[in-house]
Amino acid sequence: MFIKLILVLLLGWIGFSLMKRFRLNNPSNSKNVKGQKMIACDVCDTHVPESDIIVKNGKNYCSKEHME
Repeated sequence: MFIKLILVLLLGWIGFSLMKRFRLNNPSNSKNVKGQKMIACDVCDTHVPESDIIVKNGKNYCSKEHME
């Protein structure tokens, strides 16, 4: 009985460690928005990351549709 408990706890710990490692190394977060300045669109006032903003004639736009 005691050995089964130790095995279950060990397997749980290994599973938890693997899940934690997978979440930290997940490549789906390829575009890291953390730490970027958020800028408001001059048309709809939606805030988007500075790397995604479209600037034309000194105005900021969130999409090509709003730029036109």
